Amino acid sequence: MTIQKTGRIDSWGPKIFLGSAAGDIASVCLTAPDKSEDFAGQTRGILAVIDDLLGQMGSDRGQLLSAQVWLADIADWPAFVPLWNDWINNNAPPGLSVVQMSASRRDSMLEIRVWAARADQTQG
Repeated sequence: MTIQKTGRIDSWGPKIFLGSAAGDIASVCLTAPDKSEDFAGQTRGILAVIDDLLGQMGSDRGQLLSAQVWLADIADWPAFVPLWNDWINNNAPPGLSVVQMSASRRDSMLEIRVWAARADQTQG
C-alpha cells in the first residue's frame, strides 16, 4: 500500500506532514497558518488548508468521516459552531468531537483533524 504525504512543514518545530493518505482514507491535522488572526480567522485559515490538502489527496469536505477539534478555550465553542456549519457539507456532516486543550504554542487558538474517504488509490 502506498502512503501519500502532503503539506510538509520544516520550520522551527518538529518536521511533519499536515496530510497523509493510504488506500481509501485521507487525514489532515493542523493549527492555523496565521496565528496572528482572531479565532474566526484562525478557524477559516485551517478550514481552507484542509480543503486544499484533501483535494491534493483526492478527497474533499463532502467525504468527511470524522473530525476532532481542540479548542484552547472552550468558551470559543459558540463562535466555532457557525463557522463549522457554514463550511461543512450540510447533507453529510461528519462525526465531531470537540475538547479543550493546552496547545504547544500559546498563540494557537485551535487545532483540527479530519478523516475523509477518497477513491481507493490502490485499485487499478
